[in-house]
Amino acid sequence: ASGASAIQLASGHGSWIADNYLHSFGGRGVFIRLGSYDNLVERNTVRDFRVGVWPWNATKSHDEEITGISNRGGRGNVIRANTVTGTFDGLDANVGDTDENIAADADYYDNLVTGCGDDAIETDTVSGINLRLWSNTFDGNYGGISMAPIYQGPEYVVYNTVSNYRRGGIKLSISGVGQGWLYHNTIMSNVAGKPAVWPSGPYSNMHFRNNILVGNGIGAVNDDAGESQTGNDFDGDLVYATGGTLFRWKDVNYGSLSALRSGTGFEQAGRAGDPLFISPLTGDLTLQALSPAIDGAIRVPGINDRFTGAAPDMGRFEHGPAGPDVIPPAAITDLR
Repeated sequence: ASGASAIQLASGHGSWIADNYLHSFGGRGVFIRLGSYDNLVERNTVRDFRVGVWPWNATKSHDEEITGISNRGGRGNVIRANTVTGTFDGLDANVGDTDENIAADADYYDNLVTGCGDDAIETDTVSGINLRLWSNTFDGNYGGISMAPIYQGPEYVVYNTVSNYRRGGIKLSISGVGQGWLYHNTIMSNVAGKPAVWPSGPYSNMHFRNNILVGNGIGAVNDDAGESQTGNDFDGDLVYATGGTLFRWKDVNYGSLSALRSGTGFEQAGRAGDPLFISPLTGDLTLQALSPAIDGAIRVPGINDRFTGAAPDMGRFEHGPAGPDVIPPAAITDLR
């Protein structure tokens, strides 16, 4: 595709787009357009060998500002098990403004997105109603997950790995007020000076639970004055940073977990310390046996029901086998 789309779906439903190799030159690989709903996009490979290595300023607001797999359709689309490399944005769910149907009730899971020139996934200018991102791997992109803005929500960001970004792991901005729930994500970069959470403008109602948030030479969260508005909170996270600042909030630097608790009320059940990943330089972000993330997570029914030990582990990966579901499914009583 060049300047257009390799596969474009307009006003379609019940379609299955699978097992394609799509080599893009400035165009979208897959484009789900307005009016398309209940479609499945899986096991596709989308590649652009140019845009991801160009400077951000050379592609932003140019023809190359395009997405590997773009969901701008209606409700119920599923994007799973795809590989996207080197486009500007990897995946998206956006340009719906406050329309409650655009990209709602959508699932993005088991996708691998690498080497993109901007965000691995962009969920921007969208209602975010029942928008679910889970078990994705985002590595080596300019940014990780953008929620800038969502207008309503809830958007769920659960059990993802966001690593080796060149700006920040989570982007929040443009006065988003939608409810966002971020559970059990592992967010870190080997690139110096990069935080796990780096807002770029005003945002509200973001709730962080049970994540591993790492800052490399900077606070794990880097929130300046005028960015965080109302309804944002952090608890049950493992927070770690190399350098003197653990967490920056409303332009105030906190150097310890106790100072953060006193100053903000955050992380009353959180922990601070090196996560002790097996091998972060080679991409293995599973936990060593002595990791402070082990058994440290807050119980969230329906999210972390399978775990080993006294409690779920923080971050994406449970140390050892996950074990059986501790809350068995409810019995079916109505077969009408």
